[in-house]
Amino acid sequence: MILIGFSAFVAFACIIALTDWRRAWLLACIVGVLQDPARKLVPGQPVYITFAIIAVYAMILFGTQQRIQLALRDFARRFPKLWRSFGIVFLFLLIAAVNGVITFGFRFWKAPLLSLFVYLAPLPAILLGYMYVDSEERLRKFFAFYAALTSPLLVGVLLEYYRVNTPALGMVRQVGDYIRYLPGIQVRMLSGFYRAPDIMAWHAGTLASIGIAMIVRAELSRRAWPWMLVAGWGFYNCMLSGRRKAIYYVVVFAITFVWRYFRRLKGTDFAALVMAGIALAFVVHRVRGDENSRVYAMAAGTSSEEVGGRLEGGMIETVRQFGVMGAGLGVATQGVQHVIEQDTGMGWQEGGLGKLTVELGVPGLLASALLGIYLLHIGLKITSFPDRPWSSQIMRVTLFALLIANIANFLASAQTYSDPVITIITCFIAGSLFATTTLDERITVIELPEAVGNVATAPA
Repeated sequence: MILIGFSAFVAFACIIALTDWRRAWLLACIVGVLQDPARKLVPGQPVYITFAIIAVYAMILFGTQQRIQLALRDFARRFPKLWRSFGIVFLFLLIAAVNGVITFGFRFWKAPLLSLFVYLAPLPAILLGYMYVDSEERLRKFFAFYAALTSPLLVGVLLEYYRVNTPALGMVRQVGDYIRYLPGIQVRMLSGFYRAPDIMAWHAGTLASIGIAMIVRAELSRRAWPWMLVAGWGFYNCMLSGRRKAIYYVVVFAITFVWRYFRRLKGTDFAALVMAGIALAFVVHRVRGDENSRVYAMAAGTSSEEVGGRLEGGMIETVRQFGVMGAGLGVATQGVQHVIEQDTGMGWQEGGLGKLTVELGVPGLLASALLGIYLLHIGLKITSFPDRPWSSQIMRVTLFALLIANIANFLASAQTYSDPVITIITCFIAGSLFATTTLDERITVIELPEAVGNVATAPA
């Protein structure tokens, strides 16, 4: 019954995608959230349910073919260096796919093919974000929608914490508690309704980050109070996830946000930022003050050596083990084990640099680094623009800080980004950041139809 109902909803979202792609995008996000508990409730917990969002996503791309082509041309015209660097990375992906076939043997050609799909499939979501955000109000509504969708689902973490017995809670295919052993302590990892603690932690971190930004945007008005609850609730679940990367995700976001918006902080903005800090500090105080949850606060600590090791991600050892060209696509891609029905033991790298090194090789890693540099350069330019009539700096800074937080999170834990929901939403955020450079033009098109000919390449 669960599978029938969930499949019917996915089919409904696919049909909507052919007529109203913006609404279908919101439905795709709902599918991405519901697919984890649905999988846990279906007998056998089939893996294919985890990719349900891909069906809706594919239908959106199919229904917007012409718009995507226009958006792609406009994107390539506005950001030529970034577009060319995408092409270079794509070339190394193809080389890595051939290398993967050599590593696995032609009999397991599906492994590098699946990995190539994992790398490429989310990229059109950049163009979706580029098309979707045609006004700042639409972006604000998306943030509100995401908060309204994610906040109630995180209740599952609290239910699991208090050991409510239901198959919808906990890590998928996990029997008993999932314990992480740290020096002197044991941490029970919590997933809630999500399929793994890492997935839940990403959503909690994203929710808390959006809450922080929207508190500052609302300044000291009554609109700030609901966002204080959102930020505090998201950060509370970051703590209970048992994943330190979720806490550092929020920290990186906050540092980047303040760095890029510091010069624009007014008295009310600064007071709102202090309010956000108080909300997070209250959460930490509550977690540390409770005897049962104190272990999660203790687990949040780390050392500079551990952070450095996480960011290095096993890159040096990977080069020693597999050489400059790496082992090829599929070696470190989550889910490939279901295709080859065995664990090769080669994909031990957890950090992003190690994953890129073993799958793309050092040349592919350098090409990816070049892409990242261009992305950072463009983001710095976009966030330096002053407020415009239809585009505020605070929203541009929010999107940029979310993107930087995701890059840092990828460097710490690349496996999280094998999840289609996370990679698609992350690419959508990147596209939304690029879209903020075109908002004034799009408003002109809407308000002055006679000017359409002058900005015909702007995606609608």
